[in-house]
Amino acid sequence: MRDTLVRRLRRGAAAVATTAALAAAGAIAPQTALAAAAPAPLIHYGFDAANGAVVADDSGNGYDGALKQTGATVSGGALTLPGGAAGTAGYLEVPTAGLVGKTQLTVSTWLENRTGPANVAAAFIGAPVASGASYSSGYWLLNPTNPSGYVKSVVTNTASASAPWSTEVGAGSTAAPTSGAKTPAGMALYTTVIDGVAGTLTTYVNGARISQVAIARNVSSFGASLVAYLGRSTYPDAGWKGTIEDYAVYAAALDEAAVQQLFAGQAIAGATASVAVPATATADFALPTSNHGATISWASDDAAIAVSGGTATVTRPAGGSPDAAVTLTATFTAGGQSTTRDYPVTVPAQLGDQAKVDTDAAAIALPVDPAEVRTSFSVPTAGANGSAIAWSVASGGAVAELRDGVKAGTATVSITRPEAAAEVELVATATSGAATATRGFTLAVPAAPSDQADPEAYVWAFFTGEGAGAERVSLAASKGDDALRWNTLNDGEPIFTSTQGTTGLRDPFIIRSHEGDTFYMLATDLKVAGLAGGFTTAQLSGSLSIEVWESTDLVHWSDQRHIQVSTPYAGNTWAPEAYWDEELGRYVVFWASNLYPTTDAASRTAVTYNRMMYATTDDFVTFSEPQIWSDVNRGTGKGLIDSTVAEVDGTYYRFTKDEASMTLREEKSTDLTATITGSLPGTTGAADEWTLVKEKVATGLPNGEPGGTFTSGEGPNVFPANPGDVNGYDWYLFIDQPDYHGGPNHYIPFGSNDLGNGSSWQPLGATLRSNLPQNSDGGKPRHGTVLPVTRAEYQQVLEAYAPAIAVAEVAPIEATTRAGVAPALPGASLTTADGRAKQVAVEWESIDAAEYATAGTFTVDGVAQDDSRMPVTATVTVTPGVELAAETRCVAGKVAVVAKSTNRSSQSVSAVVASPYGERTIVLAAGATQSVTFSSRLATVPAGQVTATVDGVAVAASYGGRAC
Repeated sequence: MRDTLVRRLRRGAAAVATTAALAAAGAIAPQTALAAAAPAPLIHYGFDAANGAVVADDSGNGYDGALKQTGATVSGGALTLPGGAAGTAGYLEVPTAGLVGKTQLTVSTWLENRTGPANVAAAFIGAPVASGASYSSGYWLLNPTNPSGYVKSVVTNTASASAPWSTEVGAGSTAAPTSGAKTPAGMALYTTVIDGVAGTLTTYVNGARISQVAIARNVSSFGASLVAYLGRSTYPDAGWKGTIEDYAVYAAALDEAAVQQLFAGQAIAGATASVAVPATATADFALPTSNHGATISWASDDAAIAVSGGTATVTRPAGGSPDAAVTLTATFTAGGQSTTRDYPVTVPAQLGDQAKVDTDAAAIALPVDPAEVRTSFSVPTAGANGSAIAWSVASGGAVAELRDGVKAGTATVSITRPEAAAEVELVATATSGAATATRGFTLAVPAAPSDQADPEAYVWAFFTGEGAGAERVSLAASKGDDALRWNTLNDGEPIFTSTQGTTGLRDPFIIRSHEGDTFYMLATDLKVAGLAGGFTTAQLSGSLSIEVWESTDLVHWSDQRHIQVSTPYAGNTWAPEAYWDEELGRYVVFWASNLYPTTDAASRTAVTYNRMMYATTDDFVTFSEPQIWSDVNRGTGKGLIDSTVAEVDGTYYRFTKDEASMTLREEKSTDLTATITGSLPGTTGAADEWTLVKEKVATGLPNGEPGGTFTSGEGPNVFPANPGDVNGYDWYLFIDQPDYHGGPNHYIPFGSNDLGNGSSWQPLGATLRSNLPQNSDGGKPRHGTVLPVTRAEYQQVLEAYAPAIAVAEVAPIEATTRAGVAPALPGASLTTADGRAKQVAVEWESIDAAEYATAGTFTVDGVAQDDSRMPVTATVTVTPGVELAAETRCVAGKVAVVAKSTNRSSQSVSAVVASPYGERTIVLAAGATQSVTFSSRLATVPAGQVTATVDGVAVAASYGGRAC
């Protein structure tokens, strides 16, 4: 809650009268001449709290505001608006009964813009949208930061239902976007005076006039019915994102002196209420030199804190001395008025050397689980209290060794996984002066993975764009060893949702660790949905961080890690990918960033161009300082983005989006971290430099849509085909072709058997198009990664996210045939992980005739033709190849049964021939035929059958009844 001083200034909003009272009390130095007091406001919101969705009008006139839609909050003297899509973003609706017919009006509001340059409205008063129209034909609109980075405060000077923006006049108008003044940083007072009597529109920022234009219309011109908002307009633009501390409307045209007085009193009160200084300081810290438009100067009464401008330099008293008690005095000045405030700060005496090393040693935290260390990792070489920390390997030197860290202040514990599990003893020694402290760490290092099975399937991580269900990460699994046919997982719902940064996830990339048994997923920290200014804002003031998860099975993932990898001079950190560099012995992580000459994102008014950047890491926890990888200006606001890499025989192949043509170029180099600057490389150059393989890769090929063509795209993903992939290619290149590049808003696939031939890619879009995974909201895969996985890894993913597909059990499959006859193989009986049984067809491998030429057993492998593509095996029993025929004859008036046996196999057999009238054992040579006669001693016999049994397997033949 703001203090009493601030609340008095806000509620009264008659700053001149309040300032005079404060001057009399000695809090603020009075000006030599005070302007006449401003009238009481017609509408005034101080935003102390909201009663449900109602925001009280502090003026006493009853014009309570109403919070609408979602995300708007009121507390502690501020209205916070979330921005976002027009249909959902929270805003405040302001009653307008008191505004109708006003020819003179002053609107004054304290606000801080967090939208970035965009077409939005922080405050709006205008005519409602007429029937059949799309927006108000007349209005006043305040946008603190128009798309050019200037303050915009305008009225429509003529009525236009179809294009009201074209009639705007005032600071930063559509027709004059760079008129007036650039947007100040932080909280500022925006005051607009609409004077229909004088015929002027005057705009002030922090009490200083930035624009005055002639107007022929005023609020009374907008009609007998009005609407008014904070955080939106009647345009379908995104909602405004920012904080409003005060909103006051006066039913009068305040003069310049009154506006200045309004600012001066409120600025000083707001600044003194907002500025805080740490109560205890052990290191240098920054002091604000401005706040709420007020300037702030600082003084110190003790050498323990020396002040220069906005920097407080701390010198701690020597160890054993008492703590220093320092008073910092701030002088707040605005509009010729000033006040001071004291801030007590304690500077603790320095720790003794032994206390330093003890504290720093105790604070060491390893970025890995000591009970299972699978990979190399970074450790600190300096403590927070100034100790130097040295590391040694006390035991297990064959498994762990020390090397330089990825950046200053770190070392790397390089782990070589052994053939059998091992323990490593690390010792950290903190040193300060003559004092030391040691700390030991026991690491359990599991054995290196044995030769891993060939990959037999794929897992796909992707996002689907903006909107419902999007800007989160989904997973899909292939239908077995087929990169063009896919299963939707998790009932079509995304699996990863960001809780950090912008809370948006895009461009997921999964890499398997070089050891083989860990996975790391990286993603862009970016939420474009509802972001005013969209991708322009995202490149001016976007995230400097990436999001990281790790897993050992693609199912159970670590907590999200939000890690800054970009320099503060960057405006965005897009599409991170990584590749293991064998020569460096580290991962190279690369992404796209716009770079600027200043770290002040609020002062950036136009995007520069994207460079490809890179950093190195051992563990995806600690990263080196970022370096430029590719720096080529491809035109205004255009550069290089979205690189992806593959390697063949020591040569790296890189695919990158060229924003000049919005197409992909392929380059190669034997040095992954080689850089390009100034211009794109050509086809010639040293092997360790990047050289061109092909421009406009795949451009002009069919994209799989009816009559469609791949023209341009982004977010390429190159990956090796599995050895048994049913489509017969060695490499795949998936390219995202969004609708703004003339595509269907999902990936388009291409296949090749020669990664080094940029013209070898074959279009495969028609197959993938009809076999894409699809989220429950209809979204299909965009920028992401396809990862080859083993059958066991694939099975775990299916069990976790698609139990109706995952196969828990395969019933034994058996078949019988006789020698020389190809077996007829059945389908498979499967039980899925959710308990359901089903019969499915099987695609069996071809069988060599030699397998069934003789009696015995053999197995045949196949693949179930359901969505699991489960491998199955049939056991085939081959019986001897004996054929049997039977007939009856009359012999001396009695019926005889004759059994004729023929050996069709290539080996002799012993057969037991049996009938109802006896049995006999015969031996048949290969290819031989032998008849056996059984006398019935009967004149009449019924129909029956005879059998021939070889090695326990019987064949039968029937005969008819007979009378002799």
